[in-house]
Amino acid sequence: MADKKELKKGLISVVMSNYNTPIKYLKESIDSVLNQTYSNFEFIIIDDGSTDDSLEFIKSYDDPRIKLIVNEENIGLANSLNEGLEVASGEFIARMDTDDICYPERFDKQIKYMQENPNTIVCGTWAKTINSQNQWTGETWASPIIKDTDSYRISLLFSNNPLIIHPSAFFNNKLLLKNNLKYSNLFPHAEDYELWTRCSKVSNCYILQEKLLQFRRHNESISGSYKKIQTEEAYSIVQTQLEELGLHLSDDIKELHYRLLVDIKPYDNTLKKWIKKIITANKEYKIYHQKKLKRILWYRWSELCYEEMSNSNITRILYLFLSLSMRCKLYLFMIRIKSKKGKNV
Repeated sequence: MADKKELKKGLISVVMSNYNTPIKYLKESIDSVLNQTYSNFEFIIIDDGSTDDSLEFIKSYDDPRIKLIVNEENIGLANSLNEGLEVASGEFIARMDTDDICYPERFDKQIKYMQENPNTIVCGTWAKTINSQNQWTGETWASPIIKDTDSYRISLLFSNNPLIIHPSAFFNNKLLLKNNLKYSNLFPHAEDYELWTRCSKVSNCYILQEKLLQFRRHNESISGSYKKIQTEEAYSIVQTQLEELGLHLSDDIKELHYRLLVDIKPYDNTLKKWIKKIITANKEYKIYHQKKLKRILWYRWSELCYEEMSNSNITRILYLFLSLSMRCKLYLFMIRIKSKKGKNV
Protein backbone atom coordinates (compact mmCIF):
# COMPACT_ATOMS: atom_id res chain seq x y z
CA MET A 1 0.00 0.00 0.00
CA ALA A 2 1.10 3.59 -0.70
CA ASP A 3 1.14 4.56 2.98
CA LYS A 4 3.61 1.71 3.72
CA LYS A 5 6.36 3.49 1.78
CA GLU A 6 9.42 3.90 3.99
CA LEU A 7 10.12 7.57 4.68
CA LYS A 8 13.35 9.02 6.07
CA LYS A 9 12.72 10.87 9.33
CA GLY A 10 13.68 14.52 9.27
CA LEU A 11 14.36 14.49 5.53
CA ILE A 12 12.67 17.07 3.31
CA SER A 13 12.00 16.17 -0.34
CA VAL A 14 11.95 19.40 -2.33
CA VAL A 15 9.90 19.00 -5.53
CA MET A 16 10.33 21.41 -8.45
CA SER A 17 9.22 21.10 -12.08
CA ASN A 18 11.02 22.97 -14.87
CA TYR A 19 9.84 23.77 -18.36
CA ASN A 20 11.83 26.34 -20.36
CA THR A 21 12.45 28.61 -17.37
CA PRO A 22 14.70 31.60 -18.12
CA ILE A 23 18.14 30.89 -16.66
CA LYS A 24 18.21 34.09 -14.60
CA TYR A 25 15.11 32.96 -12.67
CA LEU A 26 16.11 29.30 -12.51
CA LYS A 27 19.50 30.04 -10.96
CA GLU A 28 18.06 32.25 -8.24
CA SER A 29 15.42 29.67 -7.41
CA ILE A 30 17.79 26.68 -7.24
CA ASP A 31 20.40 28.63 -5.27
CA SER A 32 17.78 29.74 -2.74
CA VAL A 33 16.98 26.07 -2.06
CA LEU A 34 20.60 24.91 -1.87
CA ASN A 35 21.41 27.74 0.56
CA GLN A 36 18.74 26.88 3.12
CA THR A 37 19.82 26.91 6.76
CA TYR A 38 18.19 23.46 7.08
CA SER A 39 20.36 21.20 4.93
CA ASN A 40 18.85 17.71 5.37
CA PHE A 41 16.95 17.53 2.10
CA GLU A 42 16.88 15.91 -1.31
CA PHE A 43 16.15 18.21 -4.23
CA ILE A 44 14.01 16.49 -6.87
CA ILE A 45 13.93 18.51 -10.09
CA ILE A 46 11.75 17.27 -12.93
CA ASP A 47 12.59 18.68 -16.35
CA ASP A 48 9.33 18.44 -18.25
CA GLY A 49 10.54 18.22 -21.85
CA SER A 50 12.32 21.58 -22.00
CA THR A 51 13.37 22.72 -25.47
CA ASP A 52 15.74 25.50 -24.37
CA ASP A 53 19.04 25.34 -22.47
CA SER A 54 17.50 25.18 -18.97
CA LEU A 55 18.04 21.40 -18.68
CA GLU A 56 21.75 21.76 -19.41
CA PHE A 57 21.95 24.52 -16.83
CA ILE A 58 20.42 22.24 -14.17
CA LYS A 59 22.94 19.53 -15.08
CA SER A 60 25.76 21.99 -14.42
CA TYR A 61 25.12 21.84 -10.66
CA ASP A 62 27.40 19.48 -8.75
CA ASP A 63 25.40 18.89 -5.59
CA PRO A 64 24.59 15.34 -4.42
CA ARG A 65 21.25 16.48 -3.05
CA ILE A 66 19.92 17.17 -6.55
CA LYS A 67 18.02 14.28 -8.16
CA LEU A 68 17.13 15.03 -11.76
CA ILE A 69 14.24 13.41 -13.62
CA VAL A 70 14.05 14.12 -17.36
CA ASN A 71 10.80 13.77 -19.30
CA GLU A 72 11.34 13.24 -23.02
CA GLU A 73 8.19 15.23 -23.75
CA ASN A 74 6.07 17.73 -21.85
CA ILE A 75 3.42 16.04 -19.68
CA GLY A 76 2.23 19.09 -17.72
CA LEU A 77 2.87 20.45 -14.24
CA ALA A 78 0.47 18.21 -12.30
CA ASN A 79 1.84 14.99 -13.83
CA SER A 80 5.44 16.15 -13.36
CA LEU A 81 4.86 16.98 -9.71
CA ASN A 82 3.30 13.56 -9.21
CA GLU A 83 6.48 12.03 -10.59
CA GLY A 84 8.36 13.90 -7.89
CA LEU A 85 5.95 12.76 -5.18
CA GLU A 86 6.36 9.18 -6.35
CA VAL A 87 10.13 9.10 -5.80
CA ALA A 88 10.19 11.37 -2.72
CA SER A 89 11.59 9.58 0.32
CA GLY A 90 11.36 12.44 2.80
CA GLU A 91 9.13 12.65 5.85
CA PHE A 92 8.13 16.05 4.48
CA ILE A 93 7.73 17.51 1.00
CA ALA A 94 8.47 21.13 0.13
CA ARG A 95 7.14 22.60 -3.10
CA MET A 96 9.13 25.16 -5.00
CA ASP A 97 8.72 26.86 -8.39
CA THR A 98 11.53 27.64 -10.80
CA ASP A 99 10.95 31.39 -10.83
CA ASP A 100 10.46 32.08 -7.12
CA ILE A 101 12.97 32.61 -4.30
CA CYS A 102 13.00 31.04 -0.81
CA TYR A 103 14.24 32.96 2.18
CA PRO A 104 17.13 31.01 3.80
CA GLU A 105 15.19 30.03 6.94
CA ARG A 106 12.06 28.81 5.14
CA PHE A 107 12.61 25.04 5.61
CA ASP A 108 13.80 25.48 9.21
CA LYS A 109 10.62 27.29 10.20
CA GLN A 110 8.20 25.05 8.31
CA ILE A 111 9.66 21.76 9.50
CA LYS A 112 9.63 23.03 13.10
CA TYR A 113 5.90 23.77 12.83
CA MET A 114 5.11 20.46 11.14
CA GLN A 115 7.06 18.42 13.70
CA GLU A 116 5.19 20.17 16.50
CA ASN A 117 1.84 19.66 14.71
CA PRO A 118 1.84 16.11 13.27
CA ASN A 119 -1.84 16.29 12.29
CA THR A 120 -1.20 19.14 9.83
CA ILE A 121 -1.11 17.88 6.25
CA VAL A 122 0.03 21.09 4.55
CA CYS A 123 1.58 24.32 5.79
CA GLY A 124 2.04 27.42 3.65
CA THR A 125 3.64 30.82 4.30
CA TRP A 126 3.17 34.45 3.43
CA ALA A 127 5.17 35.93 0.54
CA LYS A 128 6.47 39.17 -0.95
CA THR A 129 5.59 39.63 -4.61
CA ILE A 130 8.47 40.60 -6.91
CA ASN A 131 8.68 41.43 -10.61
CA SER A 132 11.05 40.24 -13.35
CA GLN A 133 13.77 42.57 -12.01
CA ASN A 134 13.52 41.23 -8.43
CA GLN A 135 11.89 44.46 -7.33
CA TRP A 136 9.17 44.33 -4.70
CA THR A 137 5.85 45.22 -6.35
CA GLY A 138 4.50 46.67 -3.11
CA GLU A 139 2.20 43.67 -2.73
CA THR A 140 2.51 41.23 0.17
CA TRP A 141 0.64 37.97 -0.17
CA ALA A 142 -0.58 37.68 3.39
CA SER A 143 -3.42 35.16 3.47
CA PRO A 144 -5.95 35.34 6.31
CA ILE A 145 -5.04 33.44 9.45
CA ILE A 146 -6.42 29.88 9.37
CA LYS A 147 -8.06 29.56 12.78
CA ASP A 148 -9.22 26.00 12.09
CA THR A 149 -9.50 23.64 9.12
CA ASP A 150 -13.32 23.73 9.13
CA SER A 151 -13.16 27.46 8.44
CA TYR A 152 -10.46 26.98 5.81
CA ARG A 153 -12.61 24.44 3.93
CA ILE A 154 -15.52 26.84 3.95
CA SER A 155 -13.34 29.72 2.76
CA LEU A 156 -12.35 27.66 -0.28
CA LEU A 157 -16.03 27.71 -1.28
CA PHE A 158 -16.07 31.47 -1.61
CA SER A 159 -12.71 32.48 -2.96
CA ASN A 160 -10.86 32.07 -6.24
CA ASN A 161 -7.66 32.54 -4.23
CA PRO A 162 -6.39 29.19 -2.89
CA LEU A 163 -5.06 30.96 0.26
CA ILE A 164 -2.01 28.67 0.49
CA ILE A 165 0.59 29.90 -2.01
CA HIS A 166 1.59 26.84 -4.02
CA PRO A 167 5.41 27.26 -4.00
CA SER A 168 5.27 27.82 -0.23
CA ALA A 169 3.47 24.52 0.43
CA PHE A 170 5.11 22.09 2.86
CA PHE A 171 3.46 18.65 3.20
CA ASN A 172 3.40 15.84 5.72
CA ASN A 173 4.26 13.03 3.28
CA LYS A 174 2.89 10.28 5.53
CA LEU A 175 -0.54 11.91 5.50
CA LEU A 176 -0.42 12.38 1.72
CA LEU A 177 0.36 8.69 1.24
CA LYS A 178 -2.16 7.50 3.83
CA ASN A 179 -4.95 9.36 2.03
CA ASN A 180 -3.64 8.66 -1.49
CA LEU A 181 -3.43 12.36 -2.26
CA LYS A 182 -1.64 13.70 -5.31
CA TYR A 183 -2.23 16.34 -7.97
CA SER A 184 -5.12 16.08 -10.43
CA ASN A 185 -4.37 16.86 -14.08
CA LEU A 186 -7.99 17.91 -14.66
CA PHE A 187 -7.12 21.45 -13.58
CA PRO A 188 -3.73 22.26 -15.19
CA HIS A 189 -3.76 25.89 -14.01
CA ALA A 190 -5.39 25.40 -10.59
CA GLU A 191 -3.99 22.03 -9.54
CA ASP A 192 -2.99 23.47 -6.16
CA TYR A 193 -6.47 24.80 -5.32
CA GLU A 194 -8.05 21.44 -6.17
CA LEU A 195 -5.53 19.59 -3.98
CA TRP A 196 -6.14 21.94 -1.03
CA THR A 197 -9.87 21.13 -1.15
CA ARG A 198 -9.06 17.43 -0.73
CA CYS A 199 -6.31 17.97 1.86
CA SER A 200 -8.69 20.02 4.00
CA LYS A 201 -11.17 17.12 4.10
CA VAL A 202 -8.73 14.73 5.78
CA SER A 203 -6.48 16.78 8.08
CA ASN A 204 -5.40 20.23 9.24
CA CYS A 205 -4.10 23.02 6.99
CA TYR A 206 -2.12 26.00 8.20
CA ILE A 207 -0.35 29.17 7.01
CA LEU A 208 2.67 30.57 8.88
CA GLN A 209 2.26 34.31 9.29
CA GLU A 210 5.80 35.00 8.06
CA LYS A 211 7.11 36.08 4.66
CA LEU A 212 9.36 33.15 3.72
CA LEU A 213 9.07 33.34 -0.06
CA GLN A 214 9.50 35.86 -2.86
CA PHE A 215 6.70 35.12 -5.31
CA ARG A 216 7.46 36.34 -8.80
CA ARG A 217 4.87 37.81 -11.15
CA HIS A 218 5.95 38.23 -14.76
CA ASN A 219 4.54 37.70 -18.24
CA GLU A 220 5.88 34.15 -18.59
CA SER A 221 4.53 32.87 -15.26
CA ILE A 222 1.38 30.75 -15.03
CA SER A 223 -0.19 33.26 -12.65
CA GLY A 224 0.60 36.03 -15.12
CA SER A 225 -0.22 34.31 -18.43
CA TYR A 226 -3.28 32.25 -17.50
CA LYS A 227 -5.08 34.38 -14.92
CA LYS A 228 -8.45 34.11 -16.66
CA ILE A 229 -8.12 30.34 -17.14
CA GLN A 230 -7.06 29.96 -13.50
CA THR A 231 -10.18 31.79 -12.36
CA GLU A 232 -12.42 29.62 -14.57
CA GLU A 233 -10.82 26.41 -13.28
CA ALA A 234 -11.09 27.63 -9.70
CA TYR A 235 -14.80 28.20 -10.24
CA SER A 236 -15.17 24.66 -11.63
CA ILE A 237 -13.59 23.36 -8.42
CA VAL A 238 -16.01 25.44 -6.33
CA GLN A 239 -18.89 24.14 -8.43
CA THR A 240 -17.88 20.56 -7.62
CA GLN A 241 -17.95 21.40 -3.92
CA LEU A 242 -21.41 22.95 -4.22
CA GLU A 243 -22.69 19.84 -5.96
CA GLU A 244 -21.71 17.87 -2.84
CA LEU A 245 -24.40 19.94 -1.14
CA GLY A 246 -26.95 18.77 -3.68
CA LEU A 247 -26.92 22.15 -5.43
CA HIS A 248 -27.09 21.45 -9.15
CA LEU A 249 -26.41 24.76 -10.75
CA SER A 250 -28.24 26.39 -13.63
CA ASP A 251 -26.38 29.02 -15.65
CA ASP A 252 -28.13 31.79 -13.69
CA ILE A 253 -27.11 30.29 -10.35
CA LYS A 254 -23.54 29.75 -11.57
CA GLU A 255 -23.36 33.45 -12.37
CA LEU A 256 -24.83 34.26 -8.96
CA HIS A 257 -22.16 32.32 -7.05
CA TYR A 258 -19.49 33.68 -9.37
CA ARG A 259 -20.40 37.14 -8.06
CA LEU A 260 -19.50 35.96 -4.54
CA LEU A 261 -16.29 34.47 -5.89
CA VAL A 262 -14.84 37.47 -7.71
CA ASP A 263 -16.63 40.46 -6.14
CA ILE A 264 -18.95 41.27 -9.03
CA LYS A 265 -21.71 43.73 -8.10
CA PRO A 266 -24.50 44.19 -7.21
CA TYR A 267 -25.13 42.35 -3.95
CA ASP A 268 -28.89 42.24 -3.82
CA ASN A 269 -31.72 40.16 -2.39
CA THR A 270 -31.21 37.46 -5.03
CA LEU A 271 -27.70 36.85 -3.77
CA LYS A 272 -28.92 36.86 -0.19
CA LYS A 273 -31.44 34.14 -1.05
CA TRP A 274 -28.65 32.06 -2.62
CA ILE A 275 -26.60 32.33 0.57
CA LYS A 276 -29.59 31.12 2.58
CA LYS A 277 -30.04 28.21 0.15
CA ILE A 278 -26.42 27.11 0.69
CA ILE A 279 -26.90 27.22 4.46
CA THR A 280 -30.14 25.20 4.21
CA ALA A 281 -28.52 22.62 1.93
CA ASN A 282 -25.63 22.14 4.33
CA LYS A 283 -28.04 21.61 7.19
CA GLU A 284 -29.34 18.58 5.26
CA TYR A 285 -26.06 17.19 3.85
CA LYS A 286 -23.79 18.14 6.78
CA ILE A 287 -20.70 18.66 4.60
CA TYR A 288 -19.46 21.72 6.50
CA HIS A 289 -19.61 22.88 10.10
CA GLN A 290 -23.01 24.61 10.10
CA LYS A 291 -22.37 27.40 12.60
CA LYS A 292 -19.03 28.31 11.00
CA LEU A 293 -20.53 28.19 7.51
CA LYS A 294 -23.22 30.70 8.53
CA ARG A 295 -20.71 32.97 10.23
CA ILE A 296 -18.26 32.97 7.29
CA LEU A 297 -20.97 33.35 4.65
CA TRP A 298 -22.60 36.31 6.30
CA TYR A 299 -19.22 37.82 7.04
CA ARG A 300 -18.35 37.47 3.36
CA TRP A 301 -21.65 39.15 2.50
CA SER A 302 -20.89 41.88 5.02
CA GLU A 303 -17.47 42.59 3.48
CA LEU A 304 -18.95 42.92 0.02
CA CYS A 305 -21.76 45.14 1.26
CA TYR A 306 -19.27 47.44 2.96
CA GLU A 307 -17.51 48.08 -0.34
CA GLU A 308 -20.85 49.07 -1.83
CA MET A 309 -21.81 51.43 0.95
CA SER A 310 -22.25 55.16 0.52
CA ASN A 311 -19.11 57.29 0.51
CA SER A 312 -20.44 58.93 3.65
CA ASN A 313 -17.91 58.44 6.46
CA ILE A 314 -20.72 58.49 9.02
CA THR A 315 -22.49 55.63 7.21
CA ARG A 316 -19.29 53.59 7.01
CA ILE A 317 -18.48 54.13 10.69
CA LEU A 318 -22.03 53.13 11.66
CA TYR A 319 -21.72 50.05 9.47
CA LEU A 320 -18.57 48.87 11.27
CA PHE A 321 -20.33 48.84 14.64
CA LEU A 322 -23.36 46.86 13.50
CA SER A 323 -23.84 43.12 13.86
CA LEU A 324 -23.59 41.02 10.68
CA SER A 325 -27.37 40.67 10.36
CA MET A 326 -27.89 44.41 10.87
CA ARG A 327 -25.20 45.21 8.30
CA CYS A 328 -27.08 43.17 5.73
CA LYS A 329 -30.38 44.87 6.56
CA LEU A 330 -28.77 48.32 6.34
CA TYR A 331 -27.25 47.50 2.99
CA LEU A 332 -30.50 46.21 1.51
CA PHE A 333 -32.29 49.29 2.83
CA MET A 334 -29.82 51.53 1.03
CA ILE A 335 -30.23 49.51 -2.18
CA ARG A 336 -34.00 50.11 -2.05
CA ILE A 337 -33.46 53.85 -1.51
CA LYS A 338 -31.09 54.03 -4.49
CA SER A 339 -33.59 52.09 -6.58
CA LYS A 340 -36.40 54.55 -5.71
CA LYS A 341 -34.18 57.52 -6.50
CA GLY A 342 -33.40 55.99 -9.87
CA LYS A 343 -37.09 55.61 -10.69
CA ASN A 344 -37.79 59.22 -9.76
CA VAL A 345 -35.10 60.61 -12.09
